[in-house]
Amino acid sequence: MSVGSYQVTGFLGEGGQGSVYLGTSPSGERVAIKLLHARFADDEQAVRRFRREAEAARRVAEFCTARVLEVGAVNDQPYIVGEYVDGPSLQRQVTGEGPLRDQALIRLAVATATALAAIHRAGVMHRDFKPSNVLLAPDGPRVIDFGIARALDVSQSLTTSIVGTPAYMAPEQFHGEPAPASDVFAWAGTMVYAATGHSAFGFGALPVVMHRILSMDPDLSGVPEPLAALLWTALGKDPRRRPTAEQVLGELIRTSAPPPPPPGAAYPQTPPPGAASPQAPPPGAAHPQYPQAPSPSAAYPQAGSPVGPRWGSGPQVPSPYPRPSGTDPGGVTPVTAPGARRRGVLVSVAAVATALVVGLGVWLIPRALTLTGSETGPTDQATPWSDRFDAAVAAVANPSTKTGGTLRLASAYSLDSTDPGNTYYPDVMNAIRLYGRSLTMFRPAPGKAGTELVPDLAESLGQASDGGKTWTYRLRAGVKYQDGAPVTAADVKYAVLRSMDTDFSNGPTYFDTMLDLPAGYLGPYDSPNANTDSAIQTPDDRTIVFHLKKPYGAFDAIVQLPETVPVPRAKDTHDKYRYAVISSGPYKFDSATDNKIVLVRNPNWDPATDPNRKALPDRYELQYEQSAIDARTKLLNGDTEVGSPIPDLDSAKVYDSPGVKNRADAPVGTRINYLAINPQVPPFDKVDCRRAVIRALDLTTINRAFVGGLNQGGQIPNALVPPLIPGTHALLPGLTPSGDADAAKESLTACGNPGGFTTTYVYRDSFGESAAAQAVQASLAKAGIKVQIRGFPIADFHAKYGGNPDYLKKEGVGLIARAWVPDWPDVESFVTPLADSREILEKGHSINVNVRLPALDALIDTAKQELDATRRAQRWSEVEQKIADEAVLVPLSWQRTLLVRGKKATNVHVNPVYAGYDLLTMGVS
Repeated sequence: MSVGSYQVTGFLGEGGQGSVYLGTSPSGERVAIKLLHARFADDEQAVRRFRREAEAARRVAEFCTARVLEVGAVNDQPYIVGEYVDGPSLQRQVTGEGPLRDQALIRLAVATATALAAIHRAGVMHRDFKPSNVLLAPDGPRVIDFGIARALDVSQSLTTSIVGTPAYMAPEQFHGEPAPASDVFAWAGTMVYAATGHSAFGFGALPVVMHRILSMDPDLSGVPEPLAALLWTALGKDPRRRPTAEQVLGELIRTSAPPPPPPGAAYPQTPPPGAASPQAPPPGAAHPQYPQAPSPSAAYPQAGSPVGPRWGSGPQVPSPYPRPSGTDPGGVTPVTAPGARRRGVLVSVAAVATALVVGLGVWLIPRALTLTGSETGPTDQATPWSDRFDAAVAAVANPSTKTGGTLRLASAYSLDSTDPGNTYYPDVMNAIRLYGRSLTMFRPAPGKAGTELVPDLAESLGQASDGGKTWTYRLRAGVKYQDGAPVTAADVKYAVLRSMDTDFSNGPTYFDTMLDLPAGYLGPYDSPNANTDSAIQTPDDRTIVFHLKKPYGAFDAIVQLPETVPVPRAKDTHDKYRYAVISSGPYKFDSATDNKIVLVRNPNWDPATDPNRKALPDRYELQYEQSAIDARTKLLNGDTEVGSPIPDLDSAKVYDSPGVKNRADAPVGTRINYLAINPQVPPFDKVDCRRAVIRALDLTTINRAFVGGLNQGGQIPNALVPPLIPGTHALLPGLTPSGDADAAKESLTACGNPGGFTTTYVYRDSFGESAAAQAVQASLAKAGIKVQIRGFPIADFHAKYGGNPDYLKKEGVGLIARAWVPDWPDVESFVTPLADSREILEKGHSINVNVRLPALDALIDTAKQELDATRRAQRWSEVEQKIADEAVLVPLSWQRTLLVRGKKATNVHVNPVYAGYDLLTMGVS
């Protein structure tokens, strides 16, 4: 096997993006070849990311790191060829031979700090600096594996994910805010491991390690002085107060005896001019060059009660956090330091280090989040309701009818497609209503009023006939496209049909499965001559009739989907339509790219035909895939009107700043975390054993675990269906906020297991679900139920484990952690996928994994076919009650979404359907 001109001779390992092989170059030199996984070869974003890292790695100076030799592609699979480093990893060396001592440790520290300084100087972050990525080559240590490294200037869409190895990750990485200082933190943790054989914050489950990193001091017992004092500063919680890699390197040279030079190399015996500075402080003393810092956890919120026992027992070194040079006293304003370009050949690690101290400019740390003076004012009773926390949840905040201005959105989320027939993202559906009109829509209003369906393009809600199998809609008169052409029923029919093309559309499939289409129909592109009148008829320009396979009483909820936004056949450009959608709403495209939409007024929109839209702004600038840090900073500072929801780990930036909190809302939406109890696995085939679990659950602790105790968390549930969804919801018997172990033991006796039993719990290996799994385990243990918890990768969880009923039965998994959000807020959309046994996919990717009740299926069918809204609601209440009585689905948390509105945003309210601020009603002051 060969890759380009390189012959593959062996396999070295595999990572998240690619596989690494041993090979030889045409000249016989051994090389390491990284080849992007075949499954990603067709993923344009993954290919771009791979090539970015390769080009970034090429910018790194070729000392103390593995050289990049070539970047190319074979059979459309990109590859990167690097120098092969023949030597054990630091991880393997310490595990097998023990910690490094004396000059070996100092030599390692200098070499790896040199590499890190070079990496940062090239504009690159490593992001996964750890012992296994340091190789101990015969000619000195090398830092390897830029598999997760990102060029800082091209990583804007990549910062929404947590990337790294938990034991060596800095606090800000858990916030999605990596900076060069994060690498310094990881470097220091790696040096602690090299010196002691243990991690500075221990090992273990992610939530446990994360809690220690966020809230506890590092354990530096066993680290010699003066290295311990330097490592303490580098492990500070606040990234702004850590030294830069260059400062670390300079401090090492100034405070350490020079290691012996390699044979034939001249090692300088004194620091170069300009490198002298005071010695490192003894433990407990402030560094004379830097101001004394606050306590280690002052910059980050405490994470509540520890998830596990305190892990460290050795002496703790007090913190003299340094402030990076090149910043103002507040540590936030970058200042460029002059630097000379290095020349000549470097013949030793020490010479490299000396040259860097003299010649390398200071790497600029990105500007930290700052809040302006107007954001820190007190809140009091004089504050208008519209300027208070949660003001936009059940009412309109800052109401206004003023028109004009530009409304800006800065989102870290992806923009899947602006084409109404090719999207399934709720935040994109929110935006589509600005330029597209579907037959019906949810009323643009706050609270439960926003869950009411109203006519939009249609004059009224649908008229049902044939027992609910036929639905007729009449279009409003006078609705026009942006070019003045009238909107017709044929355009709506064409829009629905084109959304069925499987090669084009990634949207919902309700129309595909519900309409009475001809056999084998593939959409108008692949079946252009098919007669589809059996499914949709348009007897005139304003009438459209849908024919269903089965009666369905809530078809008005189906036609509110963006697939009914009309598309004139003559203007359809297939996959390019997303860049020039023909507007039927108040705004039209001014420009569109893969991650940005600019909308301006549609001159042919007539407000007389549109009672739902006020069209206040003159212009919308909707930017997606922004840097998570930049988007969040703009939003919290009030420099944009709308943005992404605030992650749980960043919630303190909202709750701890009154000026920001007054512009924030935390609505309880329709998303839940729940527990599926599997009756196929004994003893859960007995309902009382299932009820024992329900009675034992401490929902308060579990609810806080999902968000790490960092904010108010979700709302503690008492029913499966959240309160925002209309209807009378069945309470789950025995479910209490704090759990009742004694009541649980009564249920255990009733099911024939008075001494308890053992079961297995599976969950996605993410921070929230991992912490919640431990909380569930602790709750059930009080009642005598022993739970073995198993976490699985998110990418495989649904297909192979938690969404695979066949696996769950074979492995005896009794408890499955699940999360769910319906497509729209009604009981049917919420419970049918979770509880209809006909929805079960035995081999994986199943939403329902445990509910197999024929009587429940019959109730669901009756409810679906009911045309009268009042009777339909009653039928769904019966469905809910049956689920509650069977004790198979247990809510753990009704989730909240933390939102922040901009300073200039007016007429703001939370849209309960799209879990964000309603773009359709907003204005700009």
